[in-house]
Amino acid sequence: MNKNNSTLGDRLLIGGIRFLALGAFPLIWFLFQAILFRELTEILSRTALIIVAILVGSTFIFLLYLGMNKLIDFAPKNHRESLYAGMFIGPALFMLSLFLFYPSIRTIYLSFRDRYGDSSVGFENYIWAFSDVEMKTTLRNQILWLLFVVTMVVFLGLVIGWLADRLNRGEAFFKSIIFMPMAISAVGSSAIFKLIYAYRPPPSTQIGIINGLRVGSGKDIYGKQCGNNVIGSNGELIDYYREGCPNPVGWLQQRDLSNLPSFENINSSDTIMNLIVNFPINTFLLMIVMVWMSTGFAMVVFSAAIKAIPTEIIEAGQIDGAGEGKIFLSIVLPYIKSTIIVVSTYITVSVLKAFDIVYVTTRGDLETNLLAVKMLDEFSKYRQYGRSATVAVLIFVCVIPIIVINAVRAREQTQI
Repeated sequence: MNKNNSTLGDRLLIGGIRFLALGAFPLIWFLFQAILFRELTEILSRTALIIVAILVGSTFIFLLYLGMNKLIDFAPKNHRESLYAGMFIGPALFMLSLFLFYPSIRTIYLSFRDRYGDSSVGFENYIWAFSDVEMKTTLRNQILWLLFVVTMVVFLGLVIGWLADRLNRGEAFFKSIIFMPMAISAVGSSAIFKLIYAYRPPPSTQIGIINGLRVGSGKDIYGKQCGNNVIGSNGELIDYYREGCPNPVGWLQQRDLSNLPSFENINSSDTIMNLIVNFPINTFLLMIVMVWMSTGFAMVVFSAAIKAIPTEIIEAGQIDGAGEGKIFLSIVLPYIKSTIIVVSTYITVSVLKAFDIVYVTTRGDLETNLLAVKMLDEFSKYRQYGRSATVAVLIFVCVIPIIVINAVRAREQTQI
């Protein structure tokens, strides 16, 4: 009887400590700081508020963990280890729930509200998302990004990783060069490619690399060399604003190929050629930026997976007379299938949240918008909070199948 009472007492004690240390204390800590800083924002300047936030926040975190640690010391020794683990995980889970799950639920709620979230509009925002012309273009672009970027990054990563693994010398240097774009921020990479694609109306000097090379090549109708407004050896200005010289092209301003010299006289009645002419060239050029940034990551991961393949398997294929292509398709790809899925998942999620590239280069204009940029536009430019929340929900819905597929695969691998 005493033993049962003791066990019940221990359970009540542990339950009380768990409630206080992992629930009540973090909640009180958060509410106190929320109330405190709500009042301080009306009194202090931004700089002073940052300093106070750092000092008060770090002090309260120290006191929080000190208090939880003292409480756990009252628990039986055989339960302290699990309580200490919960002490560090509990506040993190609480903050994650507060700043992740609550905003998600709130966003779904707002997607059924009007412009300012005052009244319910039912599914009106979702009808708009699939009927508005601009949203249709945004969804088309997002699908094109998913198909092209994911496919190209996985393909190039596999091929480059396989070829780099076959190098006898210079493998590390070669991989470093390919991986280098990963060290550049998305904003920096976008700025680089914006300069590459830059266009100025004639007769201005072209600062874009592609247009600079374009207008500097070729000759006019008299056979005189064209140039990008440079001074020749005889002191004469060599320009391109002459008949016969190649004109610069506004690459990011081209919604399709119809205005490019090679496609101006294409017969639009041909279905296949019409699809080619209407291909969104500016969107394609922005996709190249992300492919350039992400291929290095895919190459490194695939290269590591390829190196993990036992050499005996590769040698057995070579003894059987299989060439490099046959070994790659029949041995390497099946062996690293799980790695391919992981990389594809990562790139897919990266494409769904792609923002910097489009925002820096075109701001989503000229039919280059993506869902993440459209979400910001509806929120800040048009003040359509309900529609902005709807776009956010669409992104979330696109991510759900990826989460489910990976969860199922993880469970299957665990069972194996």
